[in-house]
Amino acid sequence: MELARLDNSMAENVLAGTHASGLHVTLVPKPGYARTFAVMAAHFGSVDNRFRDPRGGALVTVPDGVAHFLEHKMFEDEQGDVSERFSTLGAACNASTGFTVTSYVFSATRSVPACLDLLLDFVQKAYFTKELVAKEQGIIGQEIRMYHDDPSWRIFFNLLESLYREHPVRINIAGSEESIARIDPEVLFACHRAFYRPANLALTIAGGFDAGALLELVEQDLAERDPVAPGRHVRLPCDDGAPPRRTARLEMDVARPKLLVGYKDRAVGGSGLDVVRRELLSSVVLDLLLGRSSTLHEELYNLGLIDESFSVDYTGDLGFGFATVGGDTDEPERLADLLNERIAAALERGVSAADFTRLRNKFLGRFAGMFDSLEGIAYAFSAGAFRDTNPFAALGVLECMRLDDVEQRARELLRAEQRACSIILPREGGAGAGAS
Repeated sequence: MELARLDNSMAENVLAGTHASGLHVTLVPKPGYARTFAVMAAHFGSVDNRFRDPRGGALVTVPDGVAHFLEHKMFEDEQGDVSERFSTLGAACNASTGFTVTSYVFSATRSVPACLDLLLDFVQKAYFTKELVAKEQGIIGQEIRMYHDDPSWRIFFNLLESLYREHPVRINIAGSEESIARIDPEVLFACHRAFYRPANLALTIAGGFDAGALLELVEQDLAERDPVAPGRHVRLPCDDGAPPRRTARLEMDVARPKLLVGYKDRAVGGSGLDVVRRELLSSVVLDLLLGRSSTLHEELYNLGLIDESFSVDYTGDLGFGFATVGGDTDEPERLADLLNERIAAALERGVSAADFTRLRNKFLGRFAGMFDSLEGIAYAFSAGAFRDTNPFAALGVLECMRLDDVEQRARELLRAEQRACSIILPREGGAGAGAS
């Protein structure tokens, strides 16, 4: 396997290539760094509850929460707890499941080849028994109940349920107690075969290591494994064109009310680079209109409607996208109305060229700073692998971004008819929830 150096204007040494098995590999050696951070990512997330079996093309439907459940079970095999083996090597390990990707990571200052060998082995090897699955159902059931009592988690998924009627992005990543009760070893084996194939995985390593030695280790590992179905998972489309429900309200044991406003992005599809462009433009739009240096942020803060918890964000992929705005506030209804009014006025008024230039320079500086973080490097290149792009393409988008692009994106994303609100209020004498 040969890795090619990615051309870039930052003089960063990034080596990338695809093995004959389909595994995408990116190595970012950082001479002088004592630590190494690695990510083994699967193109498999909570939205993948329906997929085509790579061996024959049959349509498979699995219970909600299976990607997260599988992530948990991967850390236990016939030898016991995988985490303990990483600890023995002096390394820390972790994993996470998102809407579209499951990631397994380790961080180490020594024994990097042994850590990589362990990472490659446990991610690609499936071991599930009825007893272990039953035990995990209890553990994850408790985790789901914990999420149910978490106001930040509830307000977020209440918002997604309001924004989307059909798309599985509206479903809790961990699933429900009812859905995980339907998960058994056969379901887990089927998902592992479909999604944990080399062609559906991406390995990214950044830090102080010998690139040649690690690449040789990867090649040896893949050569010893049986052939599997080629090709990356193609996510099934879900046309969720229904308008959002306006407001979801919930009472919980919170000291102050919470508000989260969401905008459903209807500009989906295209290429991976299109997704990157939408993400960057959306982030610039939200920062310009509502970021800490914006006039609107200052106004809302001076009115006492927002505090340090107020934040903005954009999340998107090929099949979905949404912006979120909000935080703790004593007057959620008033804040929601004022946000709606002020955002509409800002779209009419437009953005100043000076503010745009300042924000674009801020994002360019943030991009350069990412290469000082091993985690930032590894996660950025890992995400790019499944979009057939890389972070240097994002740099090109930023450098070519124009004021007209930002204003067009703002009008496209922040439409009133694509808006929904999620509110959590302090409980008054008992549980209550509703939607309008």
